[in-house]
Amino acid sequence: MTSDYRCPFDNLLIVDLEATCDKDNFDYPPEIIQISVRVLNTREKVIREDLSFDKLIRPVINPKLTDYCVELTGIDQESIDKADTFPEVYDQFSAWLKEHDFQEKRFAFVCDTRQDMWRLAQYQFLLNKQPLPTIFRQWVNLGYHYEEDRRKAPVQDTWGPSLIEKMSGFYNIPFDGHAHNAKDDCAFLAKITKYLLDNGKLVTINESLKCISGMRNVPFTVDPEWKGNFESACKVFQAILPLVSTPTKRYFVEDYYGKCLYCFDATCTGLEHKQYPAYVYEQLKEPSDLAITAEITFFLFPPLPC
Repeated sequence: MTSDYRCPFDNLLIVDLEATCDKDNFDYPPEIIQISVRVLNTREKVIREDLSFDKLIRPVINPKLTDYCVELTGIDQESIDKADTFPEVYDQFSAWLKEHDFQEKRFAFVCDTRQDMWRLAQYQFLLNKQPLPTIFRQWVNLGYHYEEDRRKAPVQDTWGPSLIEKMSGFYNIPFDGHAHNAKDDCAFLAKITKYLLDNGKLVTINESLKCISGMRNVPFTVDPEWKGNFESACKVFQAILPLVSTPTKRYFVEDYYGKCLYCFDATCTGLEHKQYPAYVYEQLKEPSDLAITAEITFFLFPPLPC
């Protein structure tokens, strides 16, 4: 155990997002319905139990939650109906960051995978027709640390089907609460982050969003049943979402923060698709509800003047 944490940030903000969903339909437009944030102060080496941000968010496009979503997240319809919409909650979150003096470049988000930032946050801001804020364009992906540690382990064990279950079993840290509820997931992920730091891990930005990536230059055959298969759906979304998530092995905050790590342009908003995947759209048996709902193609090809 080291005397100081190996982390260049004063605070790590562990974040988890939950969104609207439907069983066996991964093309269902995901609107964020819950955001939870826990704070790990890396200088004092503590999880701030006195400081957190937890909000439910009322969806607009599909205001009624599916039975599957209610069961998965534990969030009931009555609570959602009373919640504020995403723009209102995001303003509250921005005010919370300012109130507690969380300065850009001095904190980083921590997520369990790429899904929260690459898919959910990016998509929500596309729905709002707004550029993705700088703070969401780079983060710590805990899944990379878990996979690295697991490969080095003398015994390979599956532990469970979900990443949360796998990390809980592998690191021997119990999970308390309702799985897929952002508040409970976030509290657990904060413990995982502290465990890694306590054991000398370097915890810094290891994933970010780019406008162009080499992996998107390689055409692939779309699974005809992609809407019902999560991995197949992610391949489609990787092609059709304007910004793509890529591992980041070396990250220099002063040089890279707020910039697309492909074009290094701070004005790369993510509203224009610089690798438009026409071949993917051509293979779809039916249009993508996710793309149509966010008018992703509209950003790319606005209607011609009459």
